[in-house]
Amino acid sequence: MSLSPPDYTLLRCLRAEFTKLRGSLALLLCLVAPVAVAALMALIFNRHGGEDLPWRMYLLGNAATWAYFMLPMTITALTVLVAQMEHGPRMWNHLLALPLPRRHIFFAKTGAVMSLCAGMTVVLALLAPALGYLSDAITPDRALTGPVAWGELIGVLSRIYASAWLLVVIQLWAALRWRSFVPPLALGIGGTFVAVAATGSDLGPYFPWLIPTNALASDGSAALTALFIGAVGGAVCTIAMGLHLARRPAT
Repeated sequence: MSLSPPDYTLLRCLRAEFTKLRGSLALLLCLVAPVAVAALMALIFNRHGGEDLPWRMYLLGNAATWAYFMLPMTITALTVLVAQMEHGPRMWNHLLALPLPRRHIFFAKTGAVMSLCAGMTVVLALLAPALGYLSDAITPDRALTGPVAWGELIGVLSRIYASAWLLVVIQLWAALRWRSFVPPLALGIGGTFVAVAATGSDLGPYFPWLIPTNALASDGSAALTALFIGAVGGAVCTIAMGLHLARRPAT
């Protein structure tokens, strides 16, 4: 009995997405966003450093700033850039006519954006402590105190990353659905604005733009709820998006 060869179509689609991203503004955005957060927080904490500002507070401040504001806005811009690589030159006719499952095209785009988000998370995890050490070296009289909470920082950033999956898919779905960049930008800006106004609300763990922030919660159950909704909801929405957009006409 002969076995059919494995289907590597999705992997080829994912590789094609990374090829498109080479030299694009998306990569620059993914570098600038975590650098901006780490640099800003290092400056703020250096100005007020001392006995009452431990390393743990500094590192968690980086994570909170990332989850609360910079990550949602970066996801909005990143998904628009990824979608415009197809919308701009009107590549959908070519892509949807290829002899491969259409849903794989959209699954690959989701994988590419999530990979870029993972890269941004790693950059922030490395850069935040590095700039903390640098600021301490420049002004030792305002040095951060206590042990460096490496493990806690990695755990928190990992939860933020996984819980942002739902937000990534929602923004990518809108960016791929509409050729104009205005609807997904309006969605992202509006969602972030509502998130700022709704901070502390009981509905926070269920609102996609606040889910990454709720993954920071000191309450373990609240953090796990945000993580579960963000990750599982992201997986379900990825499948739904692929099936929905695969039905679009080639024109």
